[in-house]
Amino acid sequence: MTDLHCHVLPFVDDGSDSVENSISMIEEAVRQGVRNLVLTPHYRKGFFFIEDKKVIEVFEDFKRQVEERKLPVKLFLGREITVFDDFSKLMESKEFLTIAGGKFVLLEFPYQTEVDIEEICYSVKLNGFIPVVAHVERYSYFRSVENVDRLRKSGVVIQVNASAVVNKSYSEENKFVKKLLKNRLVDIVASDNHYSRVNYMALAYKKVKAKYKDYADLIFKTNPEYVITQK
Repeated sequence: MTDLHCHVLPFVDDGSDSVENSISMIEEAVRQGVRNLVLTPHYRKGFFFIEDKKVIEVFEDFKRQVEERKLPVKLFLGREITVFDDFSKLMESKEFLTIAGGKFVLLEFPYQTEVDIEEICYSVKLNGFIPVVAHVERYSYFRSVENVDRLRKSGVVIQVNASAVVNKSYSEENKFVKKLLKNRLVDIVASDNHYSRVNYMALAYKKVKAKYKDYADLIFKTNPEYVITQK
């Protein structure tokens, strides 16, 4: 599997505060069946605003330590960018970390305060990037099959969290993800893992595989692998 969204990189956000914790997260991801892992630390103004240069330095050092341990996983870098007031200026500058250095950018939106997700994604595409909407199930004001269907048809990639697939998140999120899976509106399932959370990738894959068969491979393997290979 390819996990496109996680907070494993140490020292840069709320994901992990030590190399030891991050290594244990990598080891658990491997046990879950993950072989490609995109580390996506938060880019959230006012909270996690460490500059990309520093993030890259931490990533290169951590990647070296993982390779020294000969863990069977390939690491890639990106960021989970939370939309903020002058977000458009960031997109226009093109000076931010995309997923694995390609065309795709992982976006997070406010959970309760309504923003125009479709309009924001449209502006991202105008700047030459492909939006990946992180954990779409969390945005209460956008929680309808019709909204997600329209967004997908516009060329936006839809990601949901493994925890919502296996009913380990809020019930409304889980119910919504079930609807999305039934209508084949999920493009990617990812862990969004932090050290304080359980990694549900293997259980989520098993659950989807049991009900939808070939769809599981598409959203846990084929689609996320495509994202990390497109430059």
